[in-house]
Amino acid sequence: MTDPYRVRRVLVPIDGSEYSRYAAQYAVRMAASQGSEVVFLHVVDREVVATLTHRGTLSEIAVRQQLMDNGAVYVRDAARLAAEQGVAHREEIHEGDPATAILDAATRLGADIIVMGRLGRHGARRMLMGSITQRVIECSDRPILVINGPIPEPP
Repeated sequence: MTDPYRVRRVLVPIDGSEYSRYAAQYAVRMAASQGSEVVFLHVVDREVVATLTHRGTLSEIAVRQQLMDNGAVYVRDAARLAAEQGVAHREEIHEGDPATAILDAATRLGADIIVMGRLGRHGARRMLMGSITQRVIECSDRPILVINGPIPEPP
């Protein structure tokens, strides 16, 4: 009989914030203890691309590429944590609305749980539109673990 509570795949949205690093650390520890796979996902927010393009001197293509490059660094750093612990992992980068992309990825990947940080990088935007974490919590059909701060080292 299959254990319905066994975590086989963990989805971890990564935005480069301190809290997403905490979420990655926790997810890697969880995966290491259960033999799970971790998928690190970064989403380039189309609204951020549009805002930065409108305010700056770079083209939309250049802004998008810079944000994609930043995202690749973020997921690569998180993946390094998994590799150091011998945890199976993947890295994905998408573009779109972050909450929608996270929910779509969870379904597509068959994630058993989403582990994400309480706060992300978009402070002012979060106050105006609601936090991405909150939107994922409200709309997800699977468990979500919200990490509120640094994870203590095990004894």
